Amino acid sequence: MTGSVKLTRKFKDNVWGWLFACSPLIGFALFGMVPLVFSFILSFGKLQSFDLADIKFIGFENYIRLFTEDDKFVKSIGNTFIYAFLVVALSLAVSLLLAVQLNKKIACKKLFRLILFIPFVCSVVATSTMWKWVFDYNYGILNDVVTFFGIKRQNWLGNVETAMPVIVFISVWSGAGYNIILYSAALSAVNKSVYEAAMLDGAGSIRIFFKITLPLVSPTTFFLAVTGLIGALQSFANFQIMTPTGGPEDSTLTMVFRVYQVAFQEDARTYGMGYAAAMSWIEGFIIMVFTAINFAISKRWVHYD
Repeated sequence: MTGSVKLTRKFKDNVWGWLFACSPLIGFALFGMVPLVFSFILSFGKLQSFDLADIKFIGFENYIRLFTEDDKFVKSIGNTFIYAFLVVALSLAVSLLLAVQLNKKIACKKLFRLILFIPFVCSVVATSTMWKWVFDYNYGILNDVVTFFGIKRQNWLGNVETAMPVIVFISVWSGAGYNIILYSAALSAVNKSVYEAAMLDGAGSIRIFFKITLPLVSPTTFFLAVTGLIGALQSFANFQIMTPTGGPEDSTLTMVFRVYQVAFQEDARTYGMGYAAAMSWIEGFIIMVFTAINFAISKRWVHYD
């Protein structure tokens, strides 16, 4: 009797365990895997109406059109690469330098970290709207400061040369706080005796930074580089808010922004979802390739010892 009771209890525990374990899998299947498979099928088709069952399969036509007829999509790829690499590189450099300074014995260290981290937890919509007001041609506070010094007003978001740099600056500003926290944690875990030994050997601060600090925090750098690049390649909200039409001469049109334009702003009945789905899969493939490259070359510069 005791054995049967134990078996029954064990069976119930297993059932509850499987139920709790399966709940996220069910959620992923319904809201992740099913849309993923459907978008792949849809990328080879063309909608005849808003009825998803009324799909005309056209083979690789959508994919061929992407690179032969759609100049905007080709340009959006270049814009996305420029933005992603600039944001990741600048964000990592700025964050590490600030983290090194904040890791020293200075007053109000925690307060500075908090101030730098706040932009990261703020809504992208809110921060983008705020900066759009700052850079506004007519009412922006930045142009008020510029004109105070006798300089002509600048159309920051309406100029090909300044639109992308402005958004890069805002992205670095908003994302640096997260990187600083992780770098600070990595620097705190470094054995101080390593620095003491280097200083006894006569190594200067610059040499210590490049020969000791950089290699020791390389795992954190690798993590931030991979996740940062994936996030930057999917950027959309800040671009859509600050430059709703894709910027002057499509200078701020990114891949995701182009997908949004095709799916929801252009003729959805003619190309719409099928064509946008093909774009999404091309972008997904690009992200996978660059992530694989990052992991492949990480063996040369990431040190886990």
